[in-house]
Amino acid sequence: MWYVDDPHVERPLVKTEDSAVGFYALNGESLVRWTETEEKEKICSVLETVREQNPGQRILLVLDKHGSHICEYTRKRAHQLGIDLIFLPSGSPHLNPIEQVWKQLKWTMSPIIVGDEDEFHELVKDVFEQVTQRVSYAKKWCEKFLTVQKLS
Repeated sequence: MWYVDDPHVERPLVKTEDSAVGFYALNGESLVRWTETEEKEKICSVLETVREQNPGQRILLVLDKHGSHICEYTRKRAHQLGIDLIFLPSGSPHLNPIEQVWKQLKWTMSPIIVGDEDEFHELVKDVFEQVTQRVSYAKKWCEKFLTVQKLS
C-alpha cells in the first residue's frame, strides 16, 4: 500500500488596491487600465485613453449602472469624446461581452504564481490582450443586438 500526503502548494497572495477597468473592442484596440479608485474622473480618464487608441472609430460602450458610469459628469465627457454609452439593466452582467473576457482571464491566471503587484498588473494586461483577440466572446451578442439595431 502506498500513501502520499495531500499535495499542498503554498502560494503568497499578491494583493492590490487598484481596480482593473477594461474596454473590449470588437473592431479596434482593447485595453485594460489600473485605477486607484472607480471615481468618475478615473473612469473618464480611461474613456479618454479608449478614444486615443481608437481615433475616428465609432465607439459603443456597454456599461453596468455603477454610480461613476451613469453620472452626468461621465455621460457628458463620453459625449464630448464621441463615445456612445449603453447601460445594462441592473443584475444583467450576462448581457455584457466583457464579462466573458473577465471570466476567461481569471480562469487563465488562477494557477499562475506572481511575485509582486507589478508582475500581477503586467500579467493581467498580457492575458487581457490575448483574450480580447477572440471576438468569439461577443459573436452571439453581435448577432443578437447589432442585427436588431440594423432592423430599427
